[in-house]
Amino acid sequence: MLARVSDPCSPIARTCRNLREVMRISIVRSPTKSALMIGLAACGADDAPADSDIVDCATVTDVDTYVVGLEHPGKAGVYDFKLMSAEPAPPARPDNTWVLQVNQLNAGVVGAPVEGATLKVTPFMPKHGHGTVIIAEITPLADPGQYRASPVNMWMNGVWEVTVRATVGDQTDSAVYKFCIP
Repeated sequence: MLARVSDPCSPIARTCRNLREVMRISIVRSPTKSALMIGLAACGADDAPADSDIVDCATVTDVDTYVVGLEHPGKAGVYDFKLMSAEPAPPARPDNTWVLQVNQLNAGVVGAPVEGATLKVTPFMPKHGHGTVIIAEITPLADPGQYRASPVNMWMNGVWEVTVRATVGDQTDSAVYKFCIP
């Protein structure tokens, strides 16, 4: 099933408008252009959001409430993750800057800061089955175990799951932050 584009300013919406204009000018006679027309079906007839695409975050449950130091132990029990700050706060559309603290975790006890980790921050929208093409750049900070991720791109309204994965040597762990973005 193809989803409609909800944000008229999103890169996808701009691409849809540009592709429609190209197709108005062109005559569809080649397999390539036919495939392009099928792809345009996802753009809909206009760029206005459908009522079913609007999410009322006040009614959404099973998401994180942003607080400074929002903590999630890693799924593998190797690292502990804390969201030390978010700009804007709480997270919003489109781009965010996060400061994350990564510490060792041993039998549920938070230990020393993890320095020299490779972090990957991946926003994903489960309801729509997509993420974002914008990759967050990770910068280690002066405080031990702290890393800046920017931009954390959550470009449309709805529930986003942001996976933070940390790797040092052969040890990898991850945690998922879930936010409803109005």
